Amino acid sequence: MLVFWDARLVLLATPKTGTHALESALGSEADIAFRHPPYVKHMGFAWVNRLMPRIVGEKEWPSFRTVAVMREPLDWLGSWYRYRRRNDLVGQNNSTRDMDFSTFLKGYLKDPQPAYSRLGRQWKFLRRDDGRVGIDYLFPYERFDTLVDFLENRLGREIELEQENVSPEAPLEVDPGLAAPLAKALEKDFRLYDALISGGDWKNI
Repeated sequence: MLVFWDARLVLLATPKTGTHALESALGSEADIAFRHPPYVKHMGFAWVNRLMPRIVGEKEWPSFRTVAVMREPLDWLGSWYRYRRRNDLVGQNNSTRDMDFSTFLKGYLKDPQPAYSRLGRQWKFLRRDDGRVGIDYLFPYERFDTLVDFLENRLGREIELEQENVSPEAPLEVDPGLAAPLAKALEKDFRLYDALISGGDWKNI
C-alpha cells in the first residue's frame, strides 16, 4: 500500500491485481509505503480507514482519497490457482501443482478452506466496517490502463510498468456443477464487479 501526501491519495494493494508492478514503479516516491509483512501490505479498506487517521492525523484523513483495483472474481481465483503452482511451493500444503482448477475451487467453497485455497474475497477487501463499498476510486483490472492514466494525472508524472509476479500457465476449466455454488458464495463480488465493469452504481453495492 502506498500513500502520496501531496496528491492526498492512498493506493491499496488488492492481492493478485497487478499492484505489485505499481509499487515497483512508484514506491520510491511514495511518502509512506507498507511493504511487509504481506497482511500489512495488503490491508483492506476497513483496516486502512481505522489506521490511517492515526498516522496522517484525524483532521487530515478526510482529505485523502483511496484507490484500488478489482479483478473479475473467477479470473482472480484463477490467478491465485496459477500462482500457487509455482516451483517454490511444490510439496507444501498450499501448493496447487497436483490439482486442476475445479479441485481448487471446491476447496475454496469449503468451510474451513484447505490451505491451498484459503483466500478471502475482493468484496471484503474493499468494504467498510458496515459492509458497504468504501473505496473512492475503483478500477477494473481488465482496464488497468485507465488506472495508470488516473495515477499519472494525480501524481503529475509518467508511469512505466514492468511485468512482475507472472504466474505459471495452467488450464482454467470449471466444472459446470460449480457454477451455482460459486455464484452464491461470491454473489456480492460478482454484483460489484458487474456494476464496475458496466459503469453502474458500484458504490452502493
